Amino acid sequence: MSEAGTLPAQSKSVPSGADPEHRILIIDDEAAIRESLETLLTLEGYAVETASDGNQGLSRIDTRAYDLVLLDLALPGQNGLEVLARIRERQPELPVIMITAFGTVGNVVDAMRAGAQNFVQKPWDNEKLLADIRASIARRRAEEENIQLKRALKRRYNFENIVGKSE
Repeated sequence: MSEAGTLPAQSKSVPSGADPEHRILIIDDEAAIRESLETLLTLEGYAVETASDGNQGLSRIDTRAYDLVLLDLALPGQNGLEVLARIRERQPELPVIMITAFGTVGNVVDAMRAGAQNFVQKPWDNEKLLADIRASIARRRAEEENIQLKRALKRRYNFENIVGKSE
């Protein structure tokens, strides 16, 4: 087995019978962390893809739609905050949860200011992480629905659609 961070990015399918509603990208340089998260999320019915560094992750984001990204703070090359900034440039609405073993108050504040939805410290609690993921995806779905409803209302009540009668 190769060293952590040297394995190619992998995509595994959801077990048969599961219907993956949501696609999650895991960006972490530690193979054991990627595999652990991938197993947990796949068992929950998510479609999961992984990347071992920021460049791989960004390239995946450029070519495929995701509902959420789990992003390690300490990555080789560019750190997680730099990758987060690039994600925000590409897809400002994409929820990102930062994961790190170095959960200082300064790191948390920096990540939240940079646009992270949440910050999880390693080792994580599976139930709390899953709850955070569900909440982030639900928040994004509600925001998208709100935008669609506003567009529909705007079209319906547009000036051209106003009809009046007069004697």
